[in-house]
Amino acid sequence: MGYEDALKAAGAKVLLFEQFGSYQGDWYAKVEYNGKSGWINGSYGSCSGCDAFEADFGWDEPTPETLAEFGKQYLDLIMTQEEAEAHATKNGLWDVEAATMVKFLKDNA
Repeated sequence: MGYEDALKAAGAKVLLFEQFGSYQGDWYAKVEYNGKSGWINGSYGSCSGCDAFEADFGWDEPTPETLAEFGKQYLDLIMTQEEAEAHATKNGLWDVEAATMVKFLKDNA
């Protein structure tokens, strides 16, 4: 179980999902949800206390309802292609994964 499963449980069609080893452990998902299509970004943190999924569920198996509720919080944040690329480049001067994230987004526009 993880972020991709939570997005699906919340009703999104996940077209792509990729995790990156950036400073905060970013992930990007391309989704379709309620007639809208675009990108979602989150981070899985650099430790279990920083990871929202682990903080909410720990080692427990989430129920379908709690998993869906967790996923819905991200679905209000769907970004356009341009917004996602700008978001991915914001730490480009120091985050070595920024260029990789931008390339992923552009390659999957």
